[in-house]
Amino acid sequence: MPRNFARHEQFLRIFALLEILSNARHPIDDQSIMVAIKDRLGLGRLSARTLRRDCEFLCSCGYPVDHVPLPDGRKYGWQLSKDSVNGRKIPSEPLTLLELVAFLVGRDLMRSFEGTILWTGIETLRFKLERDVPAEMLKRLDAARRVFHVRTIDPSRYAARPRLISALSGAITDCQEIEIEHKAEDSLPPSPVRLQPLRLVIDPPVVQLLAALSPSLDGKPPVLIDIEKIGKIRTLDVTFIPPPPESIRPDSIQPD
Repeated sequence: MPRNFARHEQFLRIFALLEILSNARHPIDDQSIMVAIKDRLGLGRLSARTLRRDCEFLCSCGYPVDHVPLPDGRKYGWQLSKDSVNGRKIPSEPLTLLELVAFLVGRDLMRSFEGTILWTGIETLRFKLERDVPAEMLKRLDAARRVFHVRTIDPSRYAARPRLISALSGAITDCQEIEIEHKAEDSLPPSPVRLQPLRLVIDPPVVQLLAALSPSLDGKPPVLIDIEKIGKIRTLDVTFIPPPPESIRPDSIQPD
């Protein structure tokens, strides 16, 4: 990763640490802080040594971070002494160049969804982000995003049927059964299939519907259907109870 992006990650880590300490009512042990930061930033690893350096950095910036005994008397924890902060307010967490570049790379990866509700969400979020970014940051962003290149993905792959993803996502959210016309092969006419939709599985640039057959058959696993093979779709006035999320494993199912 380029050095400037690595430094942005360092900033995000230290800001997260400062916010965690600011919101804590009691000292927090190393492990709890490291877990919280890793979950928030998606870090694969974070050492106690790095945490200590970050706390020392905050001290050098004038923040009263103390290492004090925990109630059990066997471990130490970190805390921000609010009594000596002298009214200092932690500013709102700003957007960084790294976050903006990561978003734009993700946007390029999703370009096949132009014309659908997903693309609408992507573009409105992009507008909100860029609206609040200083002009100088936008100039730096234009240069920084050139570090990454996303190979051309079939644009507007689903634009001809913008309501399809919307209808499927609505049925999944409301746990409603659907009936589709499934065209398994080009040489065969489409056949009606009744399904309990569970997920939309994105394997760029393809989107597949993960669904259970209805009525459900004992021992019959869910199926994966390329949504380009779905003709008409009708949402039924029938609801179902979906299986527990942990039991749904799209990666273990072969496309139908």
